[in-house]
Amino acid sequence: MCRSTRFTSAVFLSLTVSAAVNLPSPRSCRAGELGVIVPAYFYPGTGGPGGVGDGWAAMAAAAGQIPVTAVFNPNSGPLPGPADPNYVSAMTNLENAGGKAVAYVYTNNGSTPVATVESQMTTYISQYGSLIDGFFLDGMNVTPSTVSYYQSLDSYVKGLDSSYTVVGNPGQPYLNGVSASAYLSTADIFDIFEGPNTAPAGDPGFNNYPYGQNWFESYSSGRFSNTIYDSPTTTTMLADLSEAAQLNAGYVYVTDQAVPNPYSQLPSYWDQEVSAITSLPEPSPLAFSSVLGILIALTTRWRGRLR
Repeated sequence: MCRSTRFTSAVFLSLTVSAAVNLPSPRSCRAGELGVIVPAYFYPGTGGPGGVGDGWAAMAAAAGQIPVTAVFNPNSGPLPGPADPNYVSAMTNLENAGGKAVAYVYTNNGSTPVATVESQMTTYISQYGSLIDGFFLDGMNVTPSTVSYYQSLDSYVKGLDSSYTVVGNPGQPYLNGVSASAYLSTADIFDIFEGPNTAPAGDPGFNNYPYGQNWFESYSSGRFSNTIYDSPTTTTMLADLSEAAQLNAGYVYVTDQAVPNPYSQLPSYWDQEVSAITSLPEPSPLAFSSVLGILIALTTRWRGRLR
């Protein structure tokens, strides 16, 4: 009798856990839905995984499997003169494979004159035309005093082409006294974490992120990205991808490269990272916890009845 009871409850528990695993999640994603925004600060023909080969070609190859957006950054902004044919070729190949390129501009916490940023944007467009899919605003710092600055830039970009994507890089998740709605009006995607995989307690590091913040979990994951450098192994990279997805990032880039320039080449485990992203689930922690709690309660009730 006891044996039969243990067997029956074990079977029921197995079935309920199986059901929990297979229940659809409100934020579950199909293969490839999670994307990467790559700070591609390397010249075509260089910057391949681990420093070997062509990083732009590797991104183009990955774009057939996952959404890839490359941050195009010739010289902390555009170079003068005509378009570089090597960049033209690299970006053309990337876009033909399904990827995108956004052009880098530096806003210096909202202190770079709007006219200067707009001039750099028009320079990029005059050089590379339709190969530009939007802009990456580095040095972003949205505060009550700068929110109108970034709203102005966002409006300017959308006035150039409504299909352009604006990616802002505050590098941290704080609202700084700005409402979430006002904050989100300044760009389309926000890189709300940029930093090393590990840092001492109290310092910016992915092991300490999100620093007690959770407001971003109420919005679409497609609005947020995480950029994690100095993640030394494939194992740490996989853990970072999973954690970022759990923390509502729709775009994640992890690299084993470290300061002073973690973006001079793709990580040595680039291929494994791409492969992992194609199958990485993005469960809703709240939904899963609720379902699991119900199943545990039901299991306990059934065990009580069977004893």
